[in-house]
Amino acid sequence: MYSVVEDRRRKFLLALRTSVPIILLTVLLVIVTFEEDRTFLYDLFILLLGLLASVYFVFFMVFENGQEKILDDITQTFNRKHFEKFLYRYLKPENGYLALISIDNIKEINDRYGIANGDKVLKKFALLLDHFFSKRFGSVPIARIKAGDFLVGIHGQEEEVEKALKEFLENYDNSFIDNMEIKIFGSYEYIDHKSFQSLLDRLYEEIYYCKGKCKALSKNDNVVKKRKVKGDDFERFIADMIAQRNLLLLYQPTLNLHTNRFDLAEIIVKLTDDEGNIIHPSQYIPVINRLGLENEFDLALCEILIDEIKKYGLLEDIYYSFNISPYSVRNRRFSQRFFTLFKDAGIDPGKMVIELYESGIYKDVDFYERILSIYKKEGFLLAFDNFGACNASIEYIKRIDVDFVHFDKFFTKKIDDKRYGVLLHAWVSAFKKLGIKSVIKFIDDINMVEKFRRIGVDYVQGFAIAKPMSAEEFGKFLRSMS
Repeated sequence: MYSVVEDRRRKFLLALRTSVPIILLTVLLVIVTFEEDRTFLYDLFILLLGLLASVYFVFFMVFENGQEKILDDITQTFNRKHFEKFLYRYLKPENGYLALISIDNIKEINDRYGIANGDKVLKKFALLLDHFFSKRFGSVPIARIKAGDFLVGIHGQEEEVEKALKEFLENYDNSFIDNMEIKIFGSYEYIDHKSFQSLLDRLYEEIYYCKGKCKALSKNDNVVKKRKVKGDDFERFIADMIAQRNLLLLYQPTLNLHTNRFDLAEIIVKLTDDEGNIIHPSQYIPVINRLGLENEFDLALCEILIDEIKKYGLLEDIYYSFNISPYSVRNRRFSQRFFTLFKDAGIDPGKMVIELYESGIYKDVDFYERILSIYKKEGFLLAFDNFGACNASIEYIKRIDVDFVHFDKFFTKKIDDKRYGVLLHAWVSAFKKLGIKSVIKFIDDINMVEKFRRIGVDYVQGFAIAKPMSAEEFGKFLRSMS
């Protein structure tokens, strides 16, 4: 393993440096032993040299002992601090790529089989990485940066790196190490003189925001084209867009199946670059989170929505549904600004539906419930988004009173699957008893509407029903429907 060889090299050099004062002291001892005709100054000189060598040896050993180790104790790969410090010694910007490969379920392995077994998995996985990538690219530096997350430095062409990473995932995702199943994700990034932190941010965006569904690599997914703008420039661009309130809002009409009226619209936020290309949320949302701009982004959305409702005279009997970060919602400072914004504008909060989506369950659900009750008291409506997917909404629905539930897109795509159909019917029936309205989205075939009507769904939305439109277009659309 590259890291072990490097550690041995460093230890050898350390041994050579450590031997210098020892050799000097030995030489002095020999001189003193065999030199009989000595003067006082000569003895004093020898004493000072011996003292200097001894002090050097002591301070050198103390200094080296205080230096950071270069290896991870468990896997014998490089540790994060060393890898960060010497990144560009191991990788050359002209053809260097950094891959992040993560054992996504390492926590579950530790919980189920014990930490000792989890450590064995990490160690054997590190050897697996080294064997696989060294065989294709020569000796490669590998570092464990935390938990089950490993970095692999690779020199090569992008096509080769992509092919190798996909092959690794195909071979080892859902495989077993000592009868313990591992689930892995991977992504890669061209280093191009980027800072270590910037590289990590980009790699983690691809893996943990998308979970293999957008830019991250998985054994069933292709690699989505990576954005070309450099990380720092992209961050400044996003920050400027928010500060200038330069967000594009699109309104997607949603049909009420009971009244056959469009009395609900979902707000879709779009960002575009300087060339007019749409920036996918998988790219800008992680940047917003990392920069701590969630509150400002959510407030910007609301300010633009209020301005457009007034400017284009959008009808007042319409519900407007928009997504706000749960982290913003739980922030008391944000909530006060949020309430004041709608109050000062004279906008009825009873027509505003706050969509909530969270991949993991917030630990203090009691606190979350109390916070959301304040929004309800202020008159705002609540909704869970992507319901039925792998997220916290199913757990929250037991405790938190919401007004709408937006089902995950797979309930649309797989409506003809008996299992999905039965589950959807059961959920919709339960929600009716609880007074919760159900929303089905992503309908691209108008013939599907009747299926959902028979199931009892309250609202349907999709391109086959009405496409997203600007505020001005939406105003005209509403007036044409009235």
